[in-house]
Amino acid sequence: MNTVESFDGLYVCPLSRSPLRRAGAVLESETGATRYESINGIPRFLRFGPVEDPASESVLQRLNALARDEGWQAALASVYASDPGMIRYVTESNRGSFIDLLPLRPDSDVLEIGPGLGQFTGPLARRARSVAALEVVPGQAEFVATRCRQQGLDNVRVAVGGDDCRLPYADASFDLVVLNLVFEWCASRCVDEEPERVQRRLLDEMARVLRPGGTLYLATKNRYALTYVIGKPDEHAHRVRFGNALPRGLMTWLLRRRGLPRAPGLLHSHDALAGMLRDAGFARSRSFWATPEMRYPLEYVPTDTESIRTARRRSDFVQGDSRSVRALMRWVPAAWVKHFTPGLAFIASKAGTREPPSQ
Repeated sequence: MNTVESFDGLYVCPLSRSPLRRAGAVLESETGATRYESINGIPRFLRFGPVEDPASESVLQRLNALARDEGWQAALASVYASDPGMIRYVTESNRGSFIDLLPLRPDSDVLEIGPGLGQFTGPLARRARSVAALEVVPGQAEFVATRCRQQGLDNVRVAVGGDDCRLPYADASFDLVVLNLVFEWCASRCVDEEPERVQRRLLDEMARVLRPGGTLYLATKNRYALTYVIGKPDEHAHRVRFGNALPRGLMTWLLRRRGLPRAPGLLHSHDALAGMLRDAGFARSRSFWATPEMRYPLEYVPTDTESIRTARRRSDFVQGDSRSVRALMRWVPAAWVKHFTPGLAFIASKAGTREPPSQ
């Protein structure tokens, strides 16, 4: 069940962190001064409100209506019949191969931020005690809830929120947080704040809701990915060539000169992101090279020099998703690869010791 009634005690006000209790179809603080509505059993914590354009909203409405009547798979096949790439993106099982890297146990409580249309929610839920899925788009959250319900997964709780990178969950609620290809975009709705400040807030929030010794999986694009360094358009910066690989000031100047708003996505280098994780209280971290690229990885290679050298000795090892990147990456020294990979995947541990399983 994806219902508010099932999960009293989990949610807090994302601004004050005051505990919330169920009061009919809403969640409210003890004084009743703070209230959050629930629609179709999914609580909503949006600060800024939905920003989807009418066309996108219409597509999601149709998708959810078909999912209820014909099943989630049939709904995807019908709504995205002209876009097989989209269907592949939200159904291909290999996209979730990173889950094998995670310290999941039958007693794990997991937070998935940005589940999209639920491509990883089910696989996570089958290995964990519970999964809380926090989605910023209400229509996508509804589909995730339907998809999980139709798959017989009653340990998933879906909520809408996180648009200001504050989390509506109590301290130390989770053993694992999953943030897959979301971090680069997470500040896009906080237009009055510096993007890096918003991203750091999300890192602090994820550390807050993790239990001592808990784990964060964070996958994001690399600021100095070879594809940007050689001048390809950057989708995170309105497809400006070089994009985030440029000095920050120069990228901002170019966007303004072209009459464009600030870049919707902010990327970081390997070492900068590792430093941000340390600042947020993650005592240890390991990074991985997802090959050939982050969206459709074939494997994850640790970024230490010896692991990369070992992988490169294999004749079937693929070092990029385009001919130019593959040609150039062969010449990048193993010790430098982590600085030029298409994306960055980090597994980071919060300081402390994991509590033993509850009896």
